Amino acid sequence: MKLGVGKIKITPECKVRLCGYATRAETLTGVKEDIYVRVQIHEDKGNRIVFIYADLLWWGSDFVFEMKKQIKEIFGFSTYEVFMVASHNHSGPPTSNRFTATLETFEPKYCEFLKVQVLECIREAMGNMEEVHPRLYKGTSELNVFRRVIEDGKVKMAPNYEVEADRVLTLVGFYRPDETLKATLIHYPCHANLSDENFIQPDYPGIALRLLDEKFEGSNSLFLQGCTADLRPNSVLGKKFVPCNYDRVKDFAVSFYEDCCKILDDEGVEIDVNLDSKVKEVPLYMENLKDISSIEEMKDSNDKVEREWAEKVLEVENRDFEVLEIGMIDYAKEISFLTYNCELSQYYALFAKELDASAISVSYTNGMIGYVCTKQQILEGGYEPEGSALYFALSGTYKPNIEEIIRKAIKELVEER
Repeated sequence: MKLGVGKIKITPECKVRLCGYATRAETLTGVKEDIYVRVQIHEDKGNRIVFIYADLLWWGSDFVFEMKKQIKEIFGFSTYEVFMVASHNHSGPPTSNRFTATLETFEPKYCEFLKVQVLECIREAMGNMEEVHPRLYKGTSELNVFRRVIEDGKVKMAPNYEVEADRVLTLVGFYRPDETLKATLIHYPCHANLSDENFIQPDYPGIALRLLDEKFEGSNSLFLQGCTADLRPNSVLGKKFVPCNYDRVKDFAVSFYEDCCKILDDEGVEIDVNLDSKVKEVPLYMENLKDISSIEEMKDSNDKVEREWAEKVLEVENRDFEVLEIGMIDYAKEISFLTYNCELSQYYALFAKELDASAISVSYTNGMIGYVCTKQQILEGGYEPEGSALYFALSGTYKPNIEEIIRKAIKELVEER
């Protein structure tokens, strides 16, 4: 197979408000560490897969739509060949105009800059395509913890060590004929929300990628975020999650980097690549919708977020569904990737693995339709299935039956391999 890689800085040159925390109301204070877009182009027997990664919260669905059109026009990559993935970094700038401004304040100037950088990064990757052979590595990392606790009949966001967290760390190393490492592809499920400081920085995934690039000179690593809707970094004081400063974020990143290096020291398993990809679109319907007249009244609410929500919901005419895009990358016999344009519960990733042990689930890919939880989590309530809907400007909350629908779609894709 052949592999081309690119890496270009996307630290904003204009003033923007960082995403991920409603408490950060002002534009960014400064930069602790630069953020990047990274591209890997995988090619084998005429088939191609393009991963476009960034140290961002997510790629907005509206941004992805426009970006993929340009990529097809300029480079000829089809929609089904391009997978735009994000680390879910809560210390990065915006890419979407679909959500409430409190969650993500859209900045057109930055998004135009970002599009230019993405295209340039693809050009860079296309210019260094070369033969490589991949090895698959498996290990674990103790970085995360389940984040939902039921107290007095209500769900609160807190560390829950009674529920097992998915801690599998998967890595693919791509080696040149002389056995030097050209790139790695890393998968792990854990929110990248360690810091609520008002500074740009790439959180633990981006810092770990930098450390790997420095260790293996001339290499370019890329991170695939897992199903982490109910998983969070184990940054805890007593029974509460506590935010970190940049120095503490670096400590987490070093720990994660060391876990990656540890499994790279193993022999790994040579894999025979046979690229193929497809996408299934699944409508997810909502309940608890308001009528149009009630939404119109909320435009005059004393609550800022309610006003923002009403404006956005009216823009989509109070739509009662969102479309879940599930991608399937049949990469090799030993590994495949299922991708989702949402924040997905870890239980869907575990379900996919039950069907096919080679299946790796990747969230935050090709857009964002909010938190997608299990039936039990929806019935329990809490921030993920209920509280977040206002910020994501969903017309309602997802129905409990979405779990059955999603499992059916995953099963069909896995069986079609």
